[in-house]
Amino acid sequence: MYRTRSTLRALAVAAALASGLAACGGDEGTGAGGTGNNPAGGGDKGAIRVGAYDFPEGRLLAAIYAGALKKAGYSASVLQLQQRNTVQPALQKGDVDVVPDYVSSLLNFYQPKTAGPDDAANVAKLKQLGEAKGVVIYNPTPATDNYAYVVSKDFSEKNNITTVSELAAYSQKTPIDFGGTPECRENPICKVGLEQKYGMKFGEYKTIVLSSQAAADGLLKNSYQAAVFNSSDGVLAVNPVVVLKDDKGLNPNDNIVPAVNKGKGSSELEAALNAISAKITQDELLRMNKETQNDRKSIEKVAQEFVDSNT
Repeated sequence: MYRTRSTLRALAVAAALASGLAACGGDEGTGAGGTGNNPAGGGDKGAIRVGAYDFPEGRLLAAIYAGALKKAGYSASVLQLQQRNTVQPALQKGDVDVVPDYVSSLLNFYQPKTAGPDDAANVAKLKQLGEAKGVVIYNPTPATDNYAYVVSKDFSEKNNITTVSELAAYSQKTPIDFGGTPECRENPICKVGLEQKYGMKFGEYKTIVLSSQAAADGLLKNSYQAAVFNSSDGVLAVNPVVVLKDDKGLNPNDNIVPAVNKGKGSSELEAALNAISAKITQDELLRMNKETQNDRKSIEKVAQEFVDSNT
């Protein structure tokens, strides 16, 4: 997930690490992300610290993985972290044990401009690079969180457009007005890439708040014909919109993946993390993001309900 990580606020996580890191989640000893005693898991298999990126989906995923590990017999807690350039050194040093990350974003962090359209090749390369850094990569989830190019359902049906290539062909005759963030305007996997890889013709570029209801409203009112969202946004689940297929692979899939400190890795830990990862489908992630971001349900409650239903 390229853009969210680059815009997280730059707080001093080093100070937090020096003081033992702050646990986040529910009340102590309760919920998927709580700390302390856990009647469901007991903690017989040892303590695991799960790092959470500082945005709603990051906290949700950390709470899910911590909850699943508790059910598997670990004493798991969630540690609130910030952005990748501080999280990864903490993981490699063992200051945190598990971090729910994103395949293509982490791969490009380890080795810039490496992620491509081949999902299996991306995972294989990430495992290779991670191993050299003392980080083990387990199975990715079916769900992804990357740039999504979106049109209204009405526009899609009227013009028979379901792929980015079809939108680009449409734009050759009728340049499209586009809703995007300031970052998207210059981003090689957003507006620039749409122009260079797809030949997209743009009319007016209208600045939007990424993934907001207002951005969806602009599509529905035809203020612009297409806009960029995050593919796992809850707002996509509650509006009549269509996510176009990125048929030329401009934006590599950013599947969620547990990254684990090598010293903490084990076959039992891998089995527990892989089992819950397999349950995090795109539909489920959209649903949970809708509940936490749109319906304002507690992240800990949504995570716990998911864990209880899938372990």
